[in-house]
Amino acid sequence: MKTDSRPGPAPVAGEWHLLRDAELWARVIRVAREDIAYFKCLFESYEGVALIRSVESQDDGTVVIAILATGDFRDETDAILADVAERGAPAFTGAPLPAACTEDWFLATWAREAGDA
Repeated sequence: MKTDSRPGPAPVAGEWHLLRDAELWARVIRVAREDIAYFKCLFESYEGVALIRSVESQDDGTVVIAILATGDFRDETDAILADVAERGAPAFTGAPLPAACTEDWFLATWAREAGDA
């Protein structure tokens, strides 16, 4: 029996942050502005895995985005990020959780979007 001796995907920088008591977790990455749609489509195409929210634009042309997942889908989200990192495109880096990223902020954003529909 042949075994695969290739190393597994490298760990991806960044950490998960529990947003109060909603069992909603956030992980923040920094991407090029033109890559926001890639990450949004990638995660939201896996129904129920994660949602993407743009948090803040940076002067260098990058954008901080939050990946929001329930506890059950953090491993899947990490595996998707590891796969993107292994392929090397599009590039992203882990980022600290901005102060604006609270459960209340995310829920208020969703409520506004739902009301606009």
